[in-house]
Amino acid sequence: MKHLILTTSILGLILVGCEDNEADNNETAGIEVITHDIDATNASGFYFNLSSGAETDSSSAWHFSFQMISVSLGQSTYMMPSLILGQSYAAAYSDVTFDEIDSSPSTFMADYFQDSTVVQYGGANEVLQYDMQSHTVSVKNPERVFIFYESVNHTTYKIQFEEYVGGVIAFKYNSL
Repeated sequence: MKHLILTTSILGLILVGCEDNEADNNETAGIEVITHDIDATNASGFYFNLSSGAETDSSSAWHFSFQMISVSLGQSTYMMPSLILGQSYAAAYSDVTFDEIDSSPSTFMADYFQDSTVVQYGGANEVLQYDMQSHTVSVKNPERVFIFYESVNHTTYKIQFEEYVGGVIAFKYNSL
């Protein structure tokens, strides 16, 4: 009887230990989000609130948005999809993977973008790029990981913009 209780206890501890590791793996994988088509006729853009983990609208609090912005090229003006930063600080990192980041980098306060327009179309750190040869939009450097610091709740998030297809953006994020 003592051996049965001991064996059952050990088996229970092993199962609980394995369950915790599985939960940790799911946490680092990130929460996947797929936007609606921001390029559709009369689309108003995609606004995302990291704190609530949900799409919102432009009149509510949001941390980043994907919108079509007017861009002048020569004599013409075109609508180009762009990442727009909202109520947050953001920095990009190319030397680390999404899964490797488990806390805000110690250099974040020196790294964050002083000019939030650098992530928009044509900016030094643009997220969505337009290829003039193939006339397609794609995520530039999809391996990059962005760190967002939300100052209202003092919360930090990691985000990876993975893909852009036909006006729809796929990204994943997680809190740190």
